[in-house]
Amino acid sequence: LALGKVTGLYRHAVKGLSADSMDEVTLTPSSTFPDDRRFALLQKSKKDFNPESPEWLHKENFLCVFTDPHLMARYRASYSTTSNDGTKLLALVNRETNNRVLGPIDLATESGRQSLAEFFSEQSGLELECVTAGEAHQFGNTSSGWKQKKDTRTIHIVNESTVRALQDKIRQEEGEFADLALDATRFRPNIILQGDVEPFSEFQWVGKRIQCGPSVQLEVLSKTVRCRGVSVDPLDPSEEVDIPGLLAKHFPEYGPYLGIYAAVDKGGLLSLGDEVSLL
Repeated sequence: LALGKVTGLYRHAVKGLSADSMDEVTLTPSSTFPDDRRFALLQKSKKDFNPESPEWLHKENFLCVFTDPHLMARYRASYSTTSNDGTKLLALVNRETNNRVLGPIDLATESGRQSLAEFFSEQSGLELECVTAGEAHQFGNTSSGWKQKKDTRTIHIVNESTVRALQDKIRQEEGEFADLALDATRFRPNIILQGDVEPFSEFQWVGKRIQCGPSVQLEVLSKTVRCRGVSVDPLDPSEEVDIPGLLAKHFPEYGPYLGIYAAVDKGGLLSLGDEVSLL
């Protein structure tokens, strides 16, 4: 059953910061996008984290869009890697002034991670540590991978049709948001799917497999429950919309859910424009 095409591929290198878009990505079984949510800003007053024996931690333990969406939306991140020397360069730009405020810093080094933690500690008033546990650990929002696979790494998929349905309903029913524009990237996906599939029909794929491009197969694990973090538009942080509340209000049959999480069953190259089908 044809579902549509891949129209967006995104990697969020630091949990809570903006993503960098990709034209293609190579996936391996049980992996996620390379370096996706590989780094996170842990609040030291919260739980301890052992990189030698990492476990999934709830997002309340981090500085991220769940705990401070306005602060995280203030900056636009750029991230790049080089295979020859292993550098992982991050730079931050203030969206309002368009001035670079940090970097490039190399998150592959302890000093680079310390620079990022110090910057956001000053901005947030929290004592933070930039943590990582290597490529085998993802600081994702869902525990579904950990519960079902004992692996934190998942891929987040958003159906463009669902985003459009929510936008149209809010415009029609909520007068103060008659001109609301919802961008699918607001929901922090790895993959954006666009096609003729019905809004919210992706929830029916849970427990099933989907084919993405010629070789990649994903096992859909769970629906994505939305938190207050998506209520702030990272492209326009001045506007706040209660997305979880409006999902539950206007689509009570689905509740505050938008998006699905999946695990890589079969790897390969995934590219923009690839066809997606239900197996």
